[in-house]
Amino acid sequence: MMDWKERRQLAGRAAMEAERMRLFANISRTDPIDPFETAIKCGCEVRFMSLSSLEGIYSPDPGPAIILGSERPAGRRTYTCAHELGHHVFNHGMRVEDINEKKKTKNKSPEEFLADLFAAFMLMSQASVLCTLKDRGWLSSNFRAEQIYRLANFFGVGYGTIIKHLELSLQLINSNCAEELLKTQPKQIKVHFGGSANSEVVLVDYHWRHKAVDLEVGDTLILPLLSKIDLGIQLEYIAANKNYLIFKAIKPGYSRAYCDDNQWAVNIRISRKNYEGLVQYRFLEESEIVT
Repeated sequence: MMDWKERRQLAGRAAMEAERMRLFANISRTDPIDPFETAIKCGCEVRFMSLSSLEGIYSPDPGPAIILGSERPAGRRTYTCAHELGHHVFNHGMRVEDINEKKKTKNKSPEEFLADLFAAFMLMSQASVLCTLKDRGWLSSNFRAEQIYRLANFFGVGYGTIIKHLELSLQLINSNCAEELLKTQPKQIKVHFGGSANSEVVLVDYHWRHKAVDLEVGDTLILPLLSKIDLGIQLEYIAANKNYLIFKAIKPGYSRAYCDDNQWAVNIRISRKNYEGLVQYRFLEESEIVT
């Protein structure tokens, strides 16, 4: 079992390498980062595969490759990709992350602990989190569950994952606050916004910049009320209320949301549900996909 000194040393190493990765990928310290694109820049092949028990695999041979379970939630896939990239960065060798085995593991090895911290610091760097809070005028001392859910959407991670990071790594909230936020289940927020508890509901605001909105067929998209959208055949309008618009992703492809009044626009990318194949082709029509 690691002691606090070893954990602190590993945390410092993980944070340093995460910052170096942002420099390598040419991503600002205050912007969100796409781990799939970053892994590809590092020379890794990244592929989705439908195996119900698979979390992720990293293999250095014959060429570096990351395989992700396509049936896992979107936020989990994002985090796992960054985690497996950590194994690549630290030369940990072959790794197989099984969902059931991961649940059984209470005391992580130093290598797994390091890869976890690298993923967290790369995806949710202190600078990017603080900038995101400042843009929205949110105070960490007064977080609401919906705000945390929106942060998770923006950084592409799970609701519980970002709470843990805010508490343990960034120390922006205390354990009581974390415990209170965890009382709200993501499915409650999804249903509140007209979505399904079993699919993703992505809440987008006018501060969503420097990254695309990624969805799967069947996901629900919530946009600010004054937004306009290039509908095409990828998104279906569902409803509106006094605060927001609701759309459903119905077909793979690309679209765009924008608001002329705010000089705001964001690209929208939609993949098939449980897509299998190379990650860079996930938004193409099935007939266009290269395997």
